[in-house]
Amino acid sequence: MILSIGTIVAPDRNISPGFVIVEHGRVVRVGAGEPPSGRADNVLRFPDGTLIPGMIDLQVNGGAGVDCSRCVPEEYDVLGRYLAGTGVTAYLPTIISAPLEDMRRSAETAVAAMGRRGGLPEILGVHLEGPYLNPLRRGAHQAQDLRHPSVPEILETLRRLRGAVRVVTLAPELEGAQPVVRALAAQGVVPAVGHTDADYDEVRAAAQWGARLVTHVFNAMRGLHHREPGAAGGALLTRSLVLSVIADGIHVHPAVVGLIARVAGTGRVALITDAISGAGMERGSFTLGGRPVEVRDGVPRLPDGTLAGSVLRMNRAVRNFADAAEVGLREAVQSATLVPARLLGLARKGQIVEGCDADLVVLDREGAVFLTLVAGQVVYARHGV
Repeated sequence: MILSIGTIVAPDRNISPGFVIVEHGRVVRVGAGEPPSGRADNVLRFPDGTLIPGMIDLQVNGGAGVDCSRCVPEEYDVLGRYLAGTGVTAYLPTIISAPLEDMRRSAETAVAAMGRRGGLPEILGVHLEGPYLNPLRRGAHQAQDLRHPSVPEILETLRRLRGAVRVVTLAPELEGAQPVVRALAAQGVVPAVGHTDADYDEVRAAAQWGARLVTHVFNAMRGLHHREPGAAGGALLTRSLVLSVIADGIHVHPAVVGLIARVAGTGRVALITDAISGAGMERGSFTLGGRPVEVRDGVPRLPDGTLAGSVLRMNRAVRNFADAAEVGLREAVQSATLVPARLLGLARKGQIVEGCDADLVVLDREGAVFLTLVAGQVVYARHGV
């Protein structure tokens, strides 16, 4: 397959116009101008399109009516088809706090879905958001489902899931959190700080133990104050931490998104959707971890008004971030591609260079998705493409 594109968003520059040659699921050549002569029959042309790497979402609770905490493996096909239409080519199903055995069973369902093949975004593993969270900052998580951090418990969870756990979000100020963070890091899992009442020093300490990510920065954590920088301040100023951001204009004010980008730099921002089962659907009643959620005017809330994830699309998150942070498309795209790929150690994803996986997305001038490829295979094509 050869793609001839108006603009290619490469790691260090934009190529306009350009072409990409794909063979056996990999990018084998990236060039400027017209594709090589003699191969015109294989060319897909998008003269007004922009080619970006496939986007990687580190936090997907669900979508298209599917709740990752309450589904069967086959439903991941439905979720995957929805995500492909948003430009996501790889993602982490996210299991929120629940009774421990329920969390493990839900995660095992995601692992079973990882083995399903054909025409879908890649499930990279599982993100466990809990159960080691601070009740004071639980957000949409139920207090009765939260637990004290335990090394034997988390190691048994990792064993049961056969290496599929990629991220665990926990509150580092809880008693027993330090050995759990160290154990996760030793196992190659990304420990993430989130749903936390930690202060500035406690977040800095967590980074020294091995924490590498902050889950939806500013949300469900102690905020920034001029006399106590809080968890948000610790996140912004600890250079080893990647900050995940829900750039829907609801969870974080656009001005604060701009602050995050200026202080931390776009190279430390990983855009996420935190999407729930209502994403991609009309307004109505849905679930998050089995709890009822009402979506109105694009905002999902529990009956008590608490925000419960989002219905954000990843391609929209990129545009929102570019506008709020006042950065170019290439920088915004890297926060949805290269930054999460590097966090997870995925050397062949997140950029359009020779030898990388052919996970590719064509956007139109408004940022909507024309075409999505996973390993060179079309997984989404807008009608008429």
